Amino acid sequence: MNERTWRGKWWDADRPENKIPGTLRCTEEGDLRLELIGGIDITTRIKLPAGNVYAVSEGSRDVPMIHGISNNEEFTLLSNTALHTGNQLFGNGDILKQDWSSNRALRGVHLSSLDEPIFIRGHLRLERLLHWSNRSSLEVAIKRGEEGRITERSAGVRDVEPAIAIYSDIQILLRILSRDFQREDDVVSNERSISATEAAVLTFSPKEPVSFKGFDEIAKDMQDLLTLSTYEPCGSLNRSIIYCPFGDDRAKEVEVIGRQIYRTTEKRKVRRSDFLLTIADIEFDALVSAWLSLKGNARTACNILFGLRYISQGYVGTRLLGVASAAESMHAALRSASTPIQKSEYRRLKKKLMSAIADESDELQQFVKTGLRNNPTYYDRMVDLASIPDGEATRELIPDIEAWARMLKNARNDLAHANERSSQDEETSRAFWLLEITYALLCLVLLAEMGISSEVQRAAVRRNSRISYASRQFKRVLSGSIKD
Repeated sequence: MNERTWRGKWWDADRPENKIPGTLRCTEEGDLRLELIGGIDITTRIKLPAGNVYAVSEGSRDVPMIHGISNNEEFTLLSNTALHTGNQLFGNGDILKQDWSSNRALRGVHLSSLDEPIFIRGHLRLERLLHWSNRSSLEVAIKRGEEGRITERSAGVRDVEPAIAIYSDIQILLRILSRDFQREDDVVSNERSISATEAAVLTFSPKEPVSFKGFDEIAKDMQDLLTLSTYEPCGSLNRSIIYCPFGDDRAKEVEVIGRQIYRTTEKRKVRRSDFLLTIADIEFDALVSAWLSLKGNARTACNILFGLRYISQGYVGTRLLGVASAAESMHAALRSASTPIQKSEYRRLKKKLMSAIADESDELQQFVKTGLRNNPTYYDRMVDLASIPDGEATRELIPDIEAWARMLKNARNDLAHANERSSQDEETSRAFWLLEITYALLCLVLLAEMGISSEVQRAAVRRNSRISYASRQFKRVLSGSIKD
C-alpha cells in the first residue's frame, strides 16, 4: 500500500473559526503527519490577576483534537503534537507553515469529545483470521466419470452463518464475507478468468453506545488471541467503527487510521499445521468467553508475553528478562493463593516466633515481622506454573522442569541485578533457547487455563515447527551439547 494523502482545511477542535489549508499524510506503516500552510496557535497563555491581561509562557501546548474536512469527508485527528512551526513573519506571530504528528485519525466523523458515547459497532479484520475460523463460503466440486476421469468441475459461493459470542454485554460476531464471482476477459491476451474472494471479520456490538476508546481493549484482546492461537504475531488489517449521526437513523462507518501494534511487512508462507488452536478445536463462544476472562485476569503477563512477538528485535538478554517477568506475573495472577506452607500453619508459626522475641526492641520485632513472608520463591512459582498444562505435553516440551526452572531463575536474577554472568551469557544459544522454550510453555499454560483439551495441547507441541525445533535444541542445552 502506498502513502495515502488528503488535502483540505484543518483546525483546532476548540477554535473552529481558524481553518487552515493543509495535507494529511499516512505512510504505509501507519504514521500520520499533517502539513499545514499556516498554523495553529500553540502558545500557552496564563491569565494574570490584573484585568484582561495574559502572560505567554515559553512552552508550547499539544492539541488533543484537530478537525478537518477533505472532499466533504470529516476527519478527527487525536493526540496531536507540533513537530515544527516555522517562518514567523517579522515577529508578528503569523505562521507560514507547521507540521504535526497524530496518534490516530478518524475518517468520517467530527468528535466533540473523546468520551462521547456515540459508537454502536466496531469491525476488525486481523491477519490469519479466515483460516483460524475454520470456515469458508467457497465450495468447489469435482465430478468424475468412468475410470475416475474428471468430467465436470464447479464452484459456488454460499452464505455462512456467523459464529456468536457474548461477553460483558458485548456481542462478538465472527462473519465470513464473500464477493461473488467476477468475470474478466482479456481479449488481446486470449484469456478469460473467473474469481471469487472471501475474508473474515470480527464485529463488536455493545449493549449501549460507547466512546471511541470503548473498542480498544476488546480489539487488542482478540488480536492477542489470534497471536496465541497461530503462534505468530497477527496484525490488524483494517478497523472501523459505526455511529448514527444525531437526527439520522442511517449508520455511518468511520475508518480508524494510524500505526498499529504490529503489521506484517514481508509476507511469508505459514502452515496451518503450525496453528496451536483453531475454531475446529473448540466452539467460538466458549473460546472467546474463556479467553477474555483469562486475559482480564492476567493482563500484565499477557501484554509482556505477546509484546515479545509484536516487537521481535532486541537483545536476547532483554527479551529473556521479559519472558521471565511474564512467567512470574502469570503465576501470581493465576495462582494467587499459592503459598509454601498452609496459611493456618504460617499464622501459627509467625505468632510463635513473635512471642519468642517479645522482650526485644520494637525495631527488632518490626524487622522480623517485616521479613517474614509466606510467598513462594521464583523457582517454586516456575515449577508450579509448569504443572498447569497437560503433563505429557509439558514433558515433551521440557523433559526436566526442575533444571529449566533453575536456569530461568538464575538468568532472571543475573539480568535483573546486572550480574557479571548476565553480560557474558545474554547472547548465547543457551539464553536464546531458554527464551523460546519458556515462551512456548507460557502459551501452553494459557491454553490449559482456557480449558483446551490435552489432545490439542499435545498436538501443539508436536505439530508446530518452531516449538518442536526449540524443544529439540533445549534438550541439547540440558544435555550439555549446547554450551555457553
